[in-house]
Amino acid sequence: MDIIYSLFFLILSFTVVTSALGVVFLKKIVHSMVSLIICFLSIAGIYILLNADFVAISQLMIYGVGITIIMIFAIMLTSRESEKKLWIAFAPRTLFAFLTSIGLFILVAYTVCDDFEKNIKDIFNINPPGIETIELIKQSGTSVIIGKQLFTNYLLPFELLSVLLLAAILGAVVLTKKDSERLVNPTTEISGKEG
Repeated sequence: MDIIYSLFFLILSFTVVTSALGVVFLKKIVHSMVSLIICFLSIAGIYILLNADFVAISQLMIYGVGITIIMIFAIMLTSRESEKKLWIAFAPRTLFAFLTSIGLFILVAYTVCDDFEKNIKDIFNINPPGIETIELIKQSGTSVIIGKQLFTNYLLPFELLSVLLLAAILGAVVLTKKDSERLVNPTTEISGKEG
């Protein structure tokens, strides 16, 4: 069983890394988008391997569907001339960004791994789950536990998040309304133009 689990994990992690590199280095924006969808689906597969069914479904719904549809509309609404400007894979700033990313990765890895075994209790505060929690996860998955926590202990942050999202939607409506008022209605006649 461990061999099958490891094999699936290696396949999914290879797919995640390859498709993420494809997002960055493919020349056509549509191909980058397809690579991004594959990356999102592979990450959801890794969550399923970790028995995190709620996070996997959230990954599929939010990123695999929602963000993908927004990106497809953005691709459809942009002109083809702007597609040439997106290709920056061999620009000097790409080398700078790559070196900066490697430096940040080394910094974070050193910070996390320095005396890792000594500081693991302070950093992560890991408490093993109780027998009741393990049995509940086996019976109904993580969705029940997360749902109970969201609607009991974390109800206030959950509701504040919904108010924040409502404010963002209202802000988008206000910004869109201001732009639409400046547009000329194509059915009205422009003054000074002779019929």
